[in-house]
Amino acid sequence: EPVGRRERAVLLAVLIGLFAASVASHQLTPFVMLGVLTVLVLARRSTLRGLPLLCCVMLAVWVGFLAEPYWSGHFDELFGGLGSLGGNLDSSVSGRIQGGSSTHKLVLYARVALAAGVLAFAGYGWLRRRRAGLSDVSLLVLTAVPFLAFGMQSYGGEVALRVFLFALPGACVLAALAVFPRSGGGRGALGPAAALLAGLVLIFGFLVARWGNEPFERVRPGEVAAMDYVYAHDEPTAQVLWPSSDPVNSVTPAMPWGARDMERVNYRATQAPRDPVLVDGLVEALRDAGPNGYLMINRGQAVALQLDSGYAPTWEQRLLRALDARPELRRAVSNADATVYELADRPEGRAPKPDPGPIGPMITWTPMSVVGGLAAVALLALLSARELVRVAMRPGVRQLRWLQGSFWFSLPLLAVVLAALIHRLWTMS
Repeated sequence: EPVGRRERAVLLAVLIGLFAASVASHQLTPFVMLGVLTVLVLARRSTLRGLPLLCCVMLAVWVGFLAEPYWSGHFDELFGGLGSLGGNLDSSVSGRIQGGSSTHKLVLYARVALAAGVLAFAGYGWLRRRRAGLSDVSLLVLTAVPFLAFGMQSYGGEVALRVFLFALPGACVLAALAVFPRSGGGRGALGPAAALLAGLVLIFGFLVARWGNEPFERVRPGEVAAMDYVYAHDEPTAQVLWPSSDPVNSVTPAMPWGARDMERVNYRATQAPRDPVLVDGLVEALRDAGPNGYLMINRGQAVALQLDSGYAPTWEQRLLRALDARPELRRAVSNADATVYELADRPEGRAPKPDPGPIGPMITWTPMSVVGGLAAVALLALLSARELVRVAMRPGVRQLRWLQGSFWFSLPLLAVVLAALIHRLWTMS
């Protein structure tokens, strides 16, 4: 139902706040949101013609002035996949369904099937609406534009999952319209029956897709106790080694890591031997870890290696026996869920002091940066006020004059901000 100007102003303020939160908290979401906003304006489904510019300036200011410490050190990670549509698609779909056990593959195929089914249903819903003479441009934009993210980056092989989540708001409504394409439709038995069947498929499919990996995604009490031991002995720093099938690419352990003392505990993936008898590499890695070095063998990680990489079901038990047979090792923690090994003779010397890294944004302040930052604050305030006036003020000559005047006044501010960003890039280069 139509809302008043006051309600529209509140909704716009909430929208701007949400975008600002996404800009400061995620490196992919604001770009997709900006794309959706821009296409909605170009398709004339949104009257907020200046909102994409406001969001673009907000994003550019954050990236250029405040996020420099991150992207300057992760340039290839952020922009290395730009334009690599096929590579990003392969790494996030087919690349994630390789190897491992048949049970794990069933979970992965269920995820792909559910995602493809929802999108296919959404496409059918759009076709039914078209046949009925109804246009759903906004829903189509919400569903289709997120797929452009495939050309941005692989996002660690998870860009397909992100694209699906971004497309869901529009896709779910279109999928519902496949069952009930008209207002007041579906009065017969076919529509409700189809909706019930779709709901049952989604519910039970979701149990497989999201809970099928519980053997290694759940956190066990013994694993928490093992990490608590590490936290109690991490002065000044500690290194936790954990077995991985691919220490270069598979760097997320299936254990309760990072709960606290992030600046003290360093987690390092170590090659997990296919033959659990061959533990020389693990022992050598523990020696290289120096003082306060620990080797974590936990149930969750062992099951992850079994399901995801095809390791033998008895791998964990045989590995523990082989490690127990090494006289230079001893168990620091041992329970039903986890075993922590350390060197029997602690290496000489002290562990390095903790390095917490940069505390907050490390901004390279120059006179031009200061001018650009002040201009950016003024520009963001002006553009935000401009859009609020567009929705809150009664249309007329007064509103038109304010919009035109604020537009021309924002141009020199925008030029100063762009000049400051270019100067910062030139200075860092």
